[in-house]
Amino acid sequence: MGETLGSSSSSIAIDSSNIGFRLLKKHGWKEGTGLGISEQGRLEPVEAYVKNNKKGLGAEKKRKTPKPTDPPESKPKSDGEQKSRKKTKAISKRLRKMQEQEMQMQEKEFERAFFREFWPDNV
Repeated sequence: MGETLGSSSSSIAIDSSNIGFRLLKKHGWKEGTGLGISEQGRLEPVEAYVKNNKKGLGAEKKRKTPKPTDPPESKPKSDGEQKSRKKTKAISKRLRKMQEQEMQMQEKEFERAFFREFWPDNV
């Protein structure tokens, strides 16, 4: 990626049977001239490459930074402790979701009771 946009040492001219070449010719482009109204644009085609990852266009490769070392007073956690923390997190998410659902049910019931009290004919 050290090359500049305008220069590409491995570029070759596109074939006259290429659809892009034919479209450019149809619209008035002359072979060997640059693109644009003043013919100042690029002379060779843009290099294409296969992108195999799921990162966005232009995304840089993520550099692995070394993790900071643990302070000497803290001991590394065992696998059992890590698993129990993950399980606790999952349980707490489940409990939180159940609590939210319970609150929604209470709100709906309050709404129904309110309507029953003030508009008994409609419910």
